Amino acid sequence: MDAEIKFTERSYRMSKLILILLTFAAVAIMINSHPAVSRYLFGLPIVLSGILGVMGTFYIVKGMHEPLTEKKVIAITVNLAMVVLMAAILFSNTIFRL
Repeated sequence: MDAEIKFTERSYRMSKLILILLTFAAVAIMINSHPAVSRYLFGLPIVLSGILGVMGTFYIVKGMHEPLTEKKVIAITVNLAMVVLMAAILFSNTIFRL
């Protein structure tokens, strides 16, 4: 077994963490006991997911030479979706603030 972790595996682990953080954000919205606390409990996982999505996309691009597997497809989908989501959030906030 290889001692090093391949790029696809790193990206897949990040995509799993992104899904866990998004689940936590959804639970924070459902609980919504105090709006100020819920804002941070929702916002922090979303921002962390965006950062992990960018890092995961970087790793998946570096690992393009690796064979196409289910893990690679899942990692590409989740990481690129987070990058698009973060870009859309930044774009919409910029447009509506003007």
